[in-house]
Amino acid sequence: MLFDAHTHLNFEKYTDEERRTLASEIEESELACLIDVASDVESAKQALQDADDYDWCYAAVGIHPDQAPKYKDAATPEEASEMMDADIEEIRKLAAHPKAVAIGEIGLDFYYGTDDREEQQELFRRQIRLANELRMPIMIHSRDAHQLTMDILKEEGAFSDERKSWFPKRPGPDGETDDARVQMHCYSGSVELAEEYVKLGASISLGGPVTFKNGKKAAEVARQIPAEYLLSETDAPYMAPEPLRGRPNKSPYIEHIVRRMAILKGLSYDETCAILFADGRRCFNIGSE
Repeated sequence: MLFDAHTHLNFEKYTDEERRTLASEIEESELACLIDVASDVESAKQALQDADDYDWCYAAVGIHPDQAPKYKDAATPEEASEMMDADIEEIRKLAAHPKAVAIGEIGLDFYYGTDDREEQQELFRRQIRLANELRMPIMIHSRDAHQLTMDILKEEGAFSDERKSWFPKRPGPDGETDDARVQMHCYSGSVELAEEYVKLGASISLGGPVTFKNGKKAAEVARQIPAEYLLSETDAPYMAPEPLRGRPNKSPYIEHIVRRMAILKGLSYDETCAILFADGRRCFNIGSE
């Protein structure tokens, strides 16, 4: 059984027919569970609709940092704050759905510049606080902002002893460890930073780049981080793995990612599937039913 810990079946450019076709392909594959991840209020609603439609689908609800420009473009700071408050209140309501299993994806993205840096940070902080208030797992998007992302997570209590007390401990190579239920989505940082995140209670989520010929950093993370602290994801329709790179990604392509992770870990494919499936269910509080 395979677990896709971060995908976008709710992708706004999919027609209803395309989404149904993808669902059929998922049902015909080895994929047993996926998390359909939101980037704004509307995509959160679609993710919850997908979760209602399919037993194997669960949803993450949150506001991606690429939504920050709309707050920056508000007429006044007060209006920007009111807009952000209203959106987060909508996310709070959607998070009450029984198949909403995380707040996400949230975080920082400075790849295209930092004109909206202040708005991104405020949006990030408010949603971490929401996740803590609701005692829910968090999905983190961090691009060209590695240290600041960690700093804000620490400052807002994402790795606090109180938060970790809400969740059962997780198995590790040296015994049980604290679990903060924080997913570092499509992790692109160093091994050293990944090790620090794991010590804080986060899980490191790897996708297509771990299969790329130039994905040496992701491959080294897969080798060095114990399998119990890893998650597998596609981030579909983005970043298709080898040998399908260049095509729109699909959740069933998770098989290629897990096979590569198995090789890097020196484990069998079946053993890796079992570990990553257990890791995903544990991270997002999904039962065995």
